[in-house]
Amino acid sequence: MKMDHTKTPILSALLDYAKKDVVCFDVPGHKRGNYLEELKDALGEMTLRLDVNASKTMDNLSYPTGVIKEAEELIADAFHSDNSFILVNGSTSGVQYMIMSAIENGDKILLPRNVHKSAINALILAGGKPVFMEPEIDLEYGIANGVSLKSVKQALDLNDDIKAIFLINPTYFGAVSDLEQIIELAHSRGIPVLVDQAHGAHFSFHPELPVNASLYGADLVTLSMHKTGGSLTQSSVLLHNEGLISKNKIRSTVNLLQTTSASYLLMCSVDLARKQLVLEGEARLEKLLKLTRAAKREINEIPGLSCISRDSYVASGKSFDYDELKVVVNVSELGVSGFYIYDLLFSDYDIQVELAEPNVIMAIISFGDNEVSINTLVESLRDISSRFYRKSEKRDTNILSGLKNPKLMLSPRDAYYHSKNIVHIKDAAGLISGESIMIYPPGIPLVIPGEMITEDMIEHYLYLRDEGSITLNDDDDPYMIKILDKSKEENAMDLWYTENHQEDVKFSIKVKEHLHSEKSEFQQLDFFTSDTFGKFFTLDGLMMVTEKDEFIYHDMITHVSMAVNPNIKRVLVIGGGDGGTAREVLRYPGVEKVDMVEIDERVVRLCQKFLPLTAEKLDNDERLTLYFEDGLKFVQDADSESYDLILVDSTDPIGPGEGLFTYEFYNNCKRVLSEDGILINQHESPYYSSYSHEMKRSHSKIKETFPIAKVYQFHMPTYPSGHWLFGFASKKYDPIADLKADEWNALGLKTKYYNTDIHVGAFMLPTYVKDELENV
Repeated sequence: MKMDHTKTPILSALLDYAKKDVVCFDVPGHKRGNYLEELKDALGEMTLRLDVNASKTMDNLSYPTGVIKEAEELIADAFHSDNSFILVNGSTSGVQYMIMSAIENGDKILLPRNVHKSAINALILAGGKPVFMEPEIDLEYGIANGVSLKSVKQALDLNDDIKAIFLINPTYFGAVSDLEQIIELAHSRGIPVLVDQAHGAHFSFHPELPVNASLYGADLVTLSMHKTGGSLTQSSVLLHNEGLISKNKIRSTVNLLQTTSASYLLMCSVDLARKQLVLEGEARLEKLLKLTRAAKREINEIPGLSCISRDSYVASGKSFDYDELKVVVNVSELGVSGFYIYDLLFSDYDIQVELAEPNVIMAIISFGDNEVSINTLVESLRDISSRFYRKSEKRDTNILSGLKNPKLMLSPRDAYYHSKNIVHIKDAAGLISGESIMIYPPGIPLVIPGEMITEDMIEHYLYLRDEGSITLNDDDDPYMIKILDKSKEENAMDLWYTENHQEDVKFSIKVKEHLHSEKSEFQQLDFFTSDTFGKFFTLDGLMMVTEKDEFIYHDMITHVSMAVNPNIKRVLVIGGGDGGTAREVLRYPGVEKVDMVEIDERVVRLCQKFLPLTAEKLDNDERLTLYFEDGLKFVQDADSESYDLILVDSTDPIGPGEGLFTYEFYNNCKRVLSEDGILINQHESPYYSSYSHEMKRSHSKIKETFPIAKVYQFHMPTYPSGHWLFGFASKKYDPIADLKADEWNALGLKTKYYNTDIHVGAFMLPTYVKDELENV
């Protein structure tokens, strides 16, 4: 049945009620404007007469049966969904209701890193565990865009226990993902899709704008009607499609948190905005699109400025689709930051734009704009260009530091309720955050409760503070940060070294002496001694090497490849600052050259001092050359076919080691290896889910890069779970079929762990590991 969108049930009933001479003995206490005269003078008498309480006449938002129910049915029809819920606490509440309706305590949810803080707060409330996927990054503009279908599929393949997918569509900067295909993929696996469409209330009301997510069958969609739909600030809508989540579940969740004293001013503004969108939306959007496209053409002709346009942006592959009404302007060529231009537009031109980032500013065009307002923005930017263009060098800002995924050590909920200390931000590297720290707007966290704080994050945070941007954290002093109090965890460093392997699993060694502690340019380094494991060394609190069991790791990273191809002559070691890998490689007389690339020289120098057992060959063999630089860049710059063997002896895929787990790195390794070349990659553990995720992620990338890609195991007592893996990749050699057992044994090398029998057995993986790798 076709619905009558000329109707405004809430507004009409509210106007009728306001015109009556009702003597009120209910709330609100100002009694239709008989109190707070100054507010009545400022807002008008009718505004206060419209500020009423729920009653039989006006219906009740918690359990609507009258005009609110009718208004919600009209909203659902307008936005092509089965049901709708009016919200009076913004899309912040909508995001929380979606997540809390879709997952339960302990459930995993897949979401991009550039989510709003409301999504993180929802995880705290629901007890959910985030699995972050990488959004597409536009390095030129310095912004995070949507997620690709490939990224979603890969994440689901690596995590078969995902209970829901949460997407931002559009992103704050207007990028749109391939929602139709993502929703189809998710639903084929019985997984609901939740869409934060806060900035896309106008979608589907013009054929040249992206499609509203509910039309594609998204299970839940949150719209900020006040952002681009024209209603009053704080008013939003939650859309629901029947299927995987019931309407009753949504209503129950909404009523758990939403006020029982909903503002009728907000609700009637949603009612009216819906009417206008349906009846006038297309015609008004047609005018706005023409004005915006013309403005973007002008901005792109202004010296030092560039602006995202839909056609070129989509054609370049930077986004699946794009919202033309977002005006994202790159100002970096002017030699100043987006934050500076944001402030300048307000102070010198009386223009308030939506937000700024290091390279860009963003303005939102919506129904209240016209030719005059848009031209004012363009002319102001033109004047700014004349003031700054070619007056200083282009800014070169490392925007990636604000877009990295820190390592999640505890669930956000557990971290939020954990005992905490407060430290200065400059002293927080390597510690676990007890709060969300973010830049606002748009409210994307740099770190969330339970994540490890990194040097890169601290540097980016301080940069944002220096630029005058608004940074949000819990303390009144923006430089004081909450971190988890480790003294509550029985791991006092003067008695015990303790590493959290999982949220509920710890590994501890009683410490005889804390030999050395130092924070290098890259990481926290600590050296200890104990009775059982002898000397051992940690980076950022994570175990790297012990004298007791180091031979296991170094035997297995080195000798497997050498037994497959005993003629290896040129070796590249990435990482391996303790020296054990280089020590084993240099035992082979046929090896002519070993290049070892370690980003942190202090690791090498301190291991030479405190761990000579592993570092004995460093600086003592003329075949070995040490390079203290970024391994990722070293491989990028290396000549093709310059090595026969690459050994990636890295830390976990966070901090300095993060770049060594990417497609770019593995493709460069393939190029640098000879036709006989072999790559051995540190592959994490298959046992605990957080490590298993990284193992599958690495292997999937290597498998796509090399024609031969296998996994083998070894058992390391001091590493999480004790069950650890390496990846074997080659252009030519199969690690079993091409094993040269006789040749290797003829070398007469004495080893403590490796032998050619265990070589074969190491590739015979347990069933649970095979199952995890099967779909990678």
